[in-house]
Amino acid sequence: MLNLINLLDYVSGDQFCSEMEPVLKVVGLVVFGIKVAVPIILIVVGMLDLAKAVTEKKEDDIKAAQQKLIKKAIAAVLVFLIVTLVSIVMGVIGAEQYKQCMNCINHPFTCKIDLDNP
Repeated sequence: MLNLINLLDYVSGDQFCSEMEPVLKVVGLVVFGIKVAVPIILIVVGMLDLAKAVTEKKEDDIKAAQQKLIKKAIAAVLVFLIVTLVSIVMGVIGAEQYKQCMNCINHPFTCKIDLDNP
């Protein structure tokens, strides 16, 4: 922990991004997972609930499952949009020297921080 504090104290923004590249890649992978996997899981679970209700052939269960599917689809869209909106806001309000850090978080599979070519 102390090394991170010392790193933040003595390193400029560009050097910070290059030093923290592995951590930024992991954060980017987590963000990507949240943005892609969570909506897919919500929609698949909702579809399974609806399929189960349809096989039981009870009208009340089908309507309840439809409502749950709609709510889960809305939640999936909100999760995707919130993560995207936070990335956009951080890119807008962030300092110029940390744009490479945000680029590494937004594109973790192609992240390569080059200090010579910002």
